[in-house]
Amino acid sequence: MHRATPLNSSFRAYVAGGARATIPEVDDSKYMQESKGNFMSNEARSAIEAPQNYGFTSVAADATKDAQGKILQCAETFMQFMGGNRSFPTMGNMDDRRHRLWGLEKGDTAMFRQATDFLQTHFNKDGLFHTGPRDKTVRMQLIDQDSGQNQQGQQGSGAMGQLTFFDLMPDLAPTPRSLTPGTLDTSGGTTSGQTSQSGSSQLGQKSIYQKGQQSYRFVHCTKDESAAGGTNVRHYLSNNQGYYEVNEDKFVYLGALKPKGTWAKVLTTAGPCINTKGNLGPIP
Repeated sequence: MHRATPLNSSFRAYVAGGARATIPEVDDSKYMQESKGNFMSNEARSAIEAPQNYGFTSVAADATKDAQGKILQCAETFMQFMGGNRSFPTMGNMDDRRHRLWGLEKGDTAMFRQATDFLQTHFNKDGLFHTGPRDKTVRMQLIDQDSGQNQQGQQGSGAMGQLTFFDLMPDLAPTPRSLTPGTLDTSGGTTSGQTSQSGSSQLGQKSIYQKGQQSYRFVHCTKDESAAGGTNVRHYLSNNQGYYEVNEDKFVYLGALKPKGTWAKVLTTAGPCINTKGNLGPIP
């Protein structure tokens, strides 16, 4: 039973309470993201675990500092201390007054990068808007790779009978494999220098947007073009019928999709087109 003297009660209330914290920088190389944090005057911690919501992650920008290294602006959060132990802080959600997307209407949700990047995904009453500046790319893409579930029956399995991200993307695996990022053996202990084939499972996953930029299966907008790529690129109208197709046989089909039309080369005043065909039959 805890002593309940005024001094002890006051001390427990002090150490067990939360604290506002400023975030000088974040370390996203760990399996559980870690951060530095400054609480009260002359009270600072490093390697504070900063859990992310499953399916969502972010890395707060480093603090803005003056020439002497004093923090001028930075991300902020609120800390709690496990069991009232001031040396064991845990971090809540982070926010950043420099970059926060604010002034939205009730019901809106959004994702964003730094304010000067002008990159936003905004859900509002008018629709869903992916917005970026003209010197960036707004792109949807498919990598040339099936998911792990689709391939699990076709390839050898890793630890615990499951493929890992790094089994499917070995070119993204860290070399050498270490604790950052590291491996988790089947007994639950952490180890290094092992692969999933030797009975351990590489944790986490890496960003693959650069790999997707090499794919021809995409839809994107840039300052120079709006483009779509794929094995077959088609345009449809409201009747759910296709009237234009760039086909895998390197021909352009006008008036219908290839399987649904009767075709002849398009004739111009200079002669027939070598790679464009028009539909001779009725609109299917």
